[in-house]
Amino acid sequence: MKINQLNYDFFIFQIFFTNQNSFDRKTLISEIRKPYFMFNYIIKSQFFHKSNYKKPLSKDRIRLHNEIMRLHNKGWGYTKIHRHLLKIGYEIGKSRTTVDSIIKKIKKREEFLSQPIIDEIKNFRIEMLEFKYNLP
Repeated sequence: MKINQLNYDFFIFQIFFTNQNSFDRKTLISEIRKPYFMFNYIIKSQFFHKSNYKKPLSKDRIRLHNEIMRLHNKGWGYTKIHRHLLKIGYEIGKSRTTVDSIIKKIKKREEFLSQPIIDEIKNFRIEMLEFKYNLP
């Protein structure tokens, strides 16, 4: 390999050498190496996952959920909450366990939507990538 030129401008190295495999030994091949700053960006988020928890709730459903959670946080059981909701006129299922199911779903929804977004940048490196082309 015969080195004819070495250029350090802008971190570009140009090396010209004769091609030993060609029939015409006067043909030059240019090999350009450029440094690239490389890294891995990793992000973990629930926003990439398709879920029913992201769908907006209707105003009636939001009012019902707020009332259920207010009473639940006071320490009421789901049977007592169910009777109270029926008495004040909320439209809710006939079974008292519907309130229990709603409480579980509210907690699961809050847990899902409150997950932190985790991102990190790692594996920093500089890689020299080669580009080859024939010169006339």
